[in-house]
Amino acid sequence: MIADDIAAALPEFRAQAESLMQDTVTIERASGTTLDPDTLEEVPAFVPVHVGPCRIQRPGALSPREDVAGGFEFGVRAVLVQLPLSVLGVKPGDRVTVSAIGSTTDPDLLGLVATVEANLTKTHPTKRTLICQEVS
Repeated sequence: MIADDIAAALPEFRAQAESLMQDTVTIERASGTTLDPDTLEEVPAFVPVHVGPCRIQRPGALSPREDVAGGFEFGVRAVLVQLPLSVLGVKPGDRVTVSAIGSTTDPDLLGLVATVEANLTKTHPTKRTLICQEVS
């Protein structure tokens, strides 16, 4: 049966997908606020959720759009963050930062910050894919 063939091949497909994850991502979750020692202002505090390999993709089908908030224009762009399937517990609202890049990665990805919108789940996955929004 094809289901058995797919199940047998999935470990190899997952290893192949992970071999493409040449960058490093830090995923954090808001945990309240803390006092900035320099400005004495309350600033968001974050706790780490995951640090590890990733692959960043920008889907061509989802075009950039311009938004206006409070009279200021800002661009919002979709970013797909691919992680090993073993990464669990990522939730909408988590902050994703590209903290290191591989030798073949576009250097402009270093420091990219985005917010998780959705965690795509499916039958027969080879990787975990997060739909994120980068706000520029």
